[in-house]
Amino acid sequence: MINWNFEMNMIGIASTLLAWVFIAILIRSTYNAQNTEERPKLWKIIVAVLIGLFSFSINLTLFSEVYSIAILPLGVWILYGVLQGKKRWEAYRKYAWIGFLGNYIFLGTAILAILLTGLLYPKDDVKTYFADMSEAELLAIHSSGKEVDMNVTQLEDSLVSFAREHLDAVQWYEEIRKQKWPSEEYINPENVQEKFPYLLTGVRAKAGKEVRIYVESDGKGLLITTKDHQYYFRSDTASFLEERGNEE
Repeated sequence: MINWNFEMNMIGIASTLLAWVFIAILIRSTYNAQNTEERPKLWKIIVAVLIGLFSFSINLTLFSEVYSIAILPLGVWILYGVLQGKKRWEAYRKYAWIGFLGNYIFLGTAILAILLTGLLYPKDDVKTYFADMSEAELLAIHSSGKEVDMNVTQLEDSLVSFAREHLDAVQWYEEIRKQKWPSEEYINPENVQEKFPYLLTGVRAKAGKEVRIYVESDGKGLLITTKDHQYYFRSDTASFLEERGNEE
């Protein structure tokens, strides 16, 4: 069985390694350009680069992810204050700035990883959220849900027919409101017809996504909820729900 969470972690690890490769290339180029007598020891170079990474940052949302954008080179200032009086600043200056530049290198490779993940696991493809259904189980979470069984084979075969659609949350709310409060009279909440009365559990999504999958009452709609978003998919094929006692 493919471990999709492992695959997503590998993309993140690869992007981090790529950033360090770029930083190592910059260090190597700077080192070769220095005179032999000016070159610091390797461990001191590494310390200078790591200190240079320290910065004052702001958070910015890109591609629905929050990233830290380096603004002020705190590490560079620290090294300048420590080394200026010892006349060693010129030897370490470029390495300190490489460390600060490393913040943007890591940002760039992180964005690259997000774009690559989006290409491999598109959010508009319902199959992204159905990597493994071997432990799939359907639960009724509302009293309006009928006693039904899930045809897993039918669901797997019909995934290709599911397309992402816009779910009008206002209209959905109005439908529920009219059921609950059509007049001044009290309406029993148990008589309300819930649009998504079923919860599909035991489904593994690709790319390590944690999802909750709600099933529409007619078995042709899926409301997929991730950490930050909701996606509604609708199929025009036959329902994958079968009422108990009515199987052919």
